[in-house]
Amino acid sequence: MPARNPALPKVADETIRAVKNTVLGRLYGRAPLPNLVGLDAPLNSIYALLSQTALNSEGNSALILGPRGSGKTSLVHRALSMLSQTHTSKANYHVVHLNGFVHTTDRIALRDIARQLLIKQDLEHVLIGSFADAFTYILNLLRSDDESTAIPPVIFVLEEFDLLAQHPKQSLLYTLFDIAQSQQTPIAVLGVTARIDVLDLLEKRVKSRFSHRQIYVHNMASVEEFVQIAREALCIDPSHTVSEAFAQQFNMRIEDILTSRTVSQHIEDIFEFGKDVRQLLRAFSPAVSQLTTVNPLLNASTVESQLAQINTSAKMQILSSISLLELCLIIAMRSLMQLGSTKYNFEMVYDEYKTFMSRHMMAVSAGGAMKIYKKPVALKAFETLVELEIARPALMSVGEGSSVHGRNDLLAGTAAGIRAPKEYRMVQLMLEPSQVVELVSGRIDIPAVIRRWAQQ
Repeated sequence: MPARNPALPKVADETIRAVKNTVLGRLYGRAPLPNLVGLDAPLNSIYALLSQTALNSEGNSALILGPRGSGKTSLVHRALSMLSQTHTSKANYHVVHLNGFVHTTDRIALRDIARQLLIKQDLEHVLIGSFADAFTYILNLLRSDDESTAIPPVIFVLEEFDLLAQHPKQSLLYTLFDIAQSQQTPIAVLGVTARIDVLDLLEKRVKSRFSHRQIYVHNMASVEEFVQIAREALCIDPSHTVSEAFAQQFNMRIEDILTSRTVSQHIEDIFEFGKDVRQLLRAFSPAVSQLTTVNPLLNASTVESQLAQINTSAKMQILSSISLLELCLIIAMRSLMQLGSTKYNFEMVYDEYKTFMSRHMMAVSAGGAMKIYKKPVALKAFETLVELEIARPALMSVGEGSSVHGRNDLLAGTAAGIRAPKEYRMVQLMLEPSQVVELVSGRIDIPAVIRRWAQQ
């Protein structure tokens, strides 16, 4: 176990628990980041809209659109937090959160609206009528004893808005937009979705009630902003449990890790591939979870291994668990590619595999760890590679592609008008030669003769 940094002051268990709770909460989205990077413009727009409803009793509606992981939900939570800090009395407005994954019907949504508004009356007799009447009844219950008083503002946050738009008749959305437009009751409706075409899902009557205000949230524009998000999530501030000296040492280690060449390259790869902030932050969670009083600073090697694992493609992760026979067939297809064959069938691949194995069987260890598999067994392994899309049926012409209907098995040749037995249907390997070498070098259970064959 590595020794503790001699310049580091003594760290108590309470400090480590506080640091882990704070940082892990940010990494997993349970706690907000201190600052939202590159999202000032949409944040100001959302805050202005909510302020008009909460402070001026205006009805508003808007859609927040952007890719997954771009920070849409974080923006809404930050705007609500800012509103609660600037508003003089939190009791003057209410916030209701709905989610398309949870509230699969309008009735379920209506019951949860009543629960979040702390309405304890039995609503079964109200739910018998129309949805609009039941919803209006619930809002009227928010009045004080004096019926002449106005209904307090209500802010509705609709996560996965596109799923709510798929409810039959869209009664929930129509009622919310209609009330927001009529200005009779001060409500704000914020729809959050990743679908850019969500307006096409709305019925005409619903679309006519919507204000058509759309707030776009884009992914990070530069790698520097991407790294800054990780810095905001990982760095800590001094508190009653975290000393200033330890916070400074901890933040210096974070800066060293983020600026190292290996980690910077991994982060840049994640940025170029998908710009998913959640994927980046999750890569640091194992290193944070391993913090102890003996090792209170982040381990750079743990962070590097996690980032490297994220950058490994899904196809290579699947290939890491294939059998030795399937790996040999992949190497045989790569050998045929090196000989100039761009398309090949099972008979050609098996012949290449059998020829190599027959020539090198004497070089294999006497323990009998390797053998030449019979053709039916090899054909089954070959079909598995096609099902995994490691090898795809080769189309003879562009016109045949439309008749396959997306099937990726050897029987797809029948749909394309090819009557040859599946052993003779042509396929193509969907891996680069360098990926085959990487696949073999990453496994320790490969015999030396197979390893040399892959590196030829």
